[in-house]
Order: sequence, then C-alpha cells, then structure tokens
Amino acid sequence: MTLNWKYAVAFSAAFALVASLGCGGKKLPDGMPKPQPTTLTITLDGKGLADANVTLIPADDSNQWTALGQTDGSGVAEMKVDGQYKGAVPGEYKVVISAKDEVDYGEFGPPPKDDPIALEKWSYAVEESGGVAQFKRYSLVAPEFTAVETTPLTITVKEGKNAETFDLGASTREEVEVEVK
Repeated sequence: MTLNWKYAVAFSAAFALVASLGCGGKKLPDGMPKPQPTTLTITLDGKGLADANVTLIPADDSNQWTALGQTDGSGVAEMKVDGQYKGAVPGEYKVVISAKDEVDYGEFGPPPKDDPIALEKWSYAVEESGGVAQFKRYSLVAPEFTAVETTPLTITVKEGKNAETFDLGASTREEVEVEVK
C-alpha cells in the first residue's frame, strides 16, 4: 500500500498544529499545579442556597491558590482559581461562605430607584422624621461560616473530580452591623 505524499504532509501538518495548541485550555501561571474539577453544593434550611459566594482558602502556606465560586439557583458552585481556571488546586482548604444579606428598611421602605420624583418625596419624608432613614441588615448565614478564622468547613481537593455538600443548617437572621460613612 502506498501513501500519497500530499496526504502524509497534510496529516503531519494537522497533527503538529493540534499538538501545539494542546487541549484548548488556558496556559497556567508558572508554579500553578493543574486545577481539579471541584463542585460544591451549599444548602440552607434544607434547600440549595442561591447566589452565595464560596471561597476556598488554602489551609497552609504550601498552597497559594485560592478558588472562588458563586452558587446557582440550586446551590451549586463550580469553583475556579483566579476566576478563570476551572477547578481548584489539590490541597487542604477552609471553606468560607457569604450570602446576600436581607434588609429591613423600617417604616420608610427602601429608597426608590429610577424615579427622581419618588426619591425626592422619600428623602423629604425621611428628613421630616429627623433626617435618618433607619434600616437593619440581617445575615442569613451564621457568622461562623463567613470568616476564615471561624469557619468549621473544610475540604481536601484531590486528583480527579471533587464534589462536596455543605449543609449550613437553619438560616440565622442575625443582625449585621452596618458601617455608615
């Protein structure tokens, strides 16, 4: 069987091109181990917690690669290193979770948006009552899960697919101090 040299050259060129491009992923920064697929599911009150920010913070100094993710509507977060490399680098991590706070605006309600006249009336009502719009902010997630120093949540990312579920129990509705500037 003879092979046409044109086909051999074309095949070799195509193979060399594919090999030079790699698997289509982004080039990793120097010193960064290959991230492994890492998916976390966060539940609160027995349901997936939507729109929560999840951060994997290395538990020791041998790993400098933090991974971040945001949960979807069912509480699932796909982790990424530096926001662009899918997965997390193998190692031990502390898991920190923060979610949108709930706000109680009191008697005046929230300031109106996209309606200058309504905003002016709202501002006038606040001013007439003493000049301060009172509101309280509540965290749905217990404070212990929101700081690296206090979180009891940990994960070990290994070679291959990693999936973990963290149940945060019941929502807390603890008041959060609001710093006014």
